[in-house]
Amino acid sequence: MSSVSSAAPVPSGAPAAAPIVRRLNDPRIKESSGLAASTFNRPLLWTHNDSGDRPRLFAIGTQGRTRAVLRLSNASALDWEDVAAGPNHTLWAGDIGDNRAVRKQISVYRVREPRRVASARVRATRFRLAYPDGPHDADTLLVRPRSGRILIVTRSKGAGGIYRAPRRLRADRVNRLTRVARAPADVTAGSFAPEGDFLVLGTEDDAFGYRKVGGKGTRIALPARQKGESLEVRRGRRAALVGSEGRRSPIYRVRLPRSLRDDPRSPSPDLGPSQVKGWALDINEEFNTLDPNRWNVRDRTYNSNEDSYLLAANTRVRDGVLVIEGRRESAGGRQYTSGYVDTNRHYSVPNRFRAEIRARVPMQQGLWAAPLWFRPTDGSGGEIDLVETYGREAARPLVHQTIHTDYGAQHRQSALTYPFARLGDPAGTGWHTYVVEKTPGRIVMTVDGVTTATWRSGDPDWFNKYYEAGKRWNLRINMQIGGSYGGKPDASTDWSRATMAVDYLRTWVPE
Repeated sequence: MSSVSSAAPVPSGAPAAAPIVRRLNDPRIKESSGLAASTFNRPLLWTHNDSGDRPRLFAIGTQGRTRAVLRLSNASALDWEDVAAGPNHTLWAGDIGDNRAVRKQISVYRVREPRRVASARVRATRFRLAYPDGPHDADTLLVRPRSGRILIVTRSKGAGGIYRAPRRLRADRVNRLTRVARAPADVTAGSFAPEGDFLVLGTEDDAFGYRKVGGKGTRIALPARQKGESLEVRRGRRAALVGSEGRRSPIYRVRLPRSLRDDPRSPSPDLGPSQVKGWALDINEEFNTLDPNRWNVRDRTYNSNEDSYLLAANTRVRDGVLVIEGRRESAGGRQYTSGYVDTNRHYSVPNRFRAEIRARVPMQQGLWAAPLWFRPTDGSGGEIDLVETYGREAARPLVHQTIHTDYGAQHRQSALTYPFARLGDPAGTGWHTYVVEKTPGRIVMTVDGVTTATWRSGDPDWFNKYYEAGKRWNLRINMQIGGSYGGKPDASTDWSRATMAVDYLRTWVPE
């Protein structure tokens, strides 16, 4: 890997004021020295004290109250400096501080986060680490969200270093770290984005965002704090949470620059949402809320061709992103739950329209994601699927785009596919921009600006009957679990990654 550039980081521009989103009200939390978001889909944060406390993690709710304390057995707390969330519902605590640079070994502890929020004693697995070039002080523990690989960022008045642990850690011997990049001076905190495609390193005064470890940083101004040593990138990628030490210490929300959080493989349209030639913007849905005058959220119901029960609790808006979560839980006589929203009776597009979404899908066995599709408002035949994905295809993920006739015994469809690998995303789980344009005698779909599907009048031969009949179309967003198309979940299904997200939705009508 290349080292961090010695040139000044790229400025991000003047940020908006950082609001306080919660305070740590527990008097036992005197020196909060790390933040990690819950690995479950809930607004819970984990933190811990700096040196001098017992080995324990505090679960903090939205009002700043402690909801649970995890007491770690098989662990000590010489100088805990950070906590991070990892894959498979793991939490990692870093006993990595070494102000005098005398420790021959440092330790990280791994525990599994309980689904139930309750105080408990949990057994930790200890992994010992050693630097290749002698002891260092460090405040920052990074865990890659997908692979679980550990990185330690050292703290120094001069440039620090980023050290990588072995891919497979051994609990029965010391694991040797490898230096892979330089880091800014005096790094006190850091976090990967939930998808792992960028990271943020913070000091007590500023933060720096990176597209890759060792890349060039983008400066992010932070609020003035008392000894700030905690940072976590939020789900939704739009903001980071930063904390500080001291009693009743505040946690601030800091907006991240769009240049950092946007995936370069799926940029927003260069012309902006209102400047598409020949089209007039109709709605620009940024998902700051789910407006009940536009959206129906299905609750306590199900679809016949799947194995999940639809609950409103599985659909939410977080940080300007619509999130639908699949869960392995019993409800309504079914083994799984999921979410579904639509615009029936509230909003529709005419027979000629343009629509665009930016979405991210899970690729887990048994999940069938449909970030946007359309049905006629009059209930007649026809269906336009802008994008569907099947987790059973994780080894070679595909974008599925389809048009249909009537449902039932005479059902016919024309389905086209496009490999995510050809979009630079072999895993299929990155953010992508999907567009459909329906014009007289033609339906065209693109992904990230690449034309991936086209249908024309007469091809297929039933096109005109269903798509040239002057219909209006409502919008639907859902994720199904199981059923004849999606396949059944199995032991390989990682429910911590069973989440579909839509960043925005835009529609246009003819000028």
